[in-house]
Amino acid sequence: MTYRSLILVVLSLYFIVLSYNILADDVFLSKEQFLEKAFGEKAVKKDSLRFKEEVKNTAQKIMGSKYKKVLMRYWVGGQRTAWIINRIGKVKPITAGVIIENCKIVSIHVLVYRESHGWEIKYPGFRDQFKGIGMKNNYKLDKDIDGISGATLSVNSMRIMTRLALAMHSLVPDMTCL
Repeated sequence: MTYRSLILVVLSLYFIVLSYNILADDVFLSKEQFLEKAFGEKAVKKDSLRFKEEVKNTAQKIMGSKYKKVLMRYWVGGQRTAWIINRIGKVKPITAGVIIENCKIVSIHVLVYRESHGWEIKYPGFRDQFKGIGMKNNYKLDKDIDGISGATLSVNSMRIMTRLALAMHSLVPDMTCL
């Protein structure tokens, strides 16, 4: 093998490894792990809201008019619901889990992160800001969330997904939100 061939092989391997790292999804929690955090060992019911009328109008006010679904799936146990929502950060979707009880955020989690920047939203220091937040008029959060330098789009996506989960929670039958 010539020196030139060796360099080409090494460079090829380098770019393969580099492209793998760029394309890789960072999976932090599986759906099952998230639901265990939300409900522990308790029996929970998987349910859904049909994406019609009030559900559709509310979701599109928060996520944008191009947001289309058939069902808004969630899990419920007592007054607690858990939601798994996807939203584009900059160019790729972020999958988040939101746990709500009595119309307030219990916790939020990053399940899968696919972007190259903004991954700091996975840390508890950022996510803990959402604990205890509810919703006020016009589907806005009732508390401000501090951003992260260099992660503005990821932070905004987490805010929007949280707003959607709170709004959908209020539309679940037998949930009483003021």
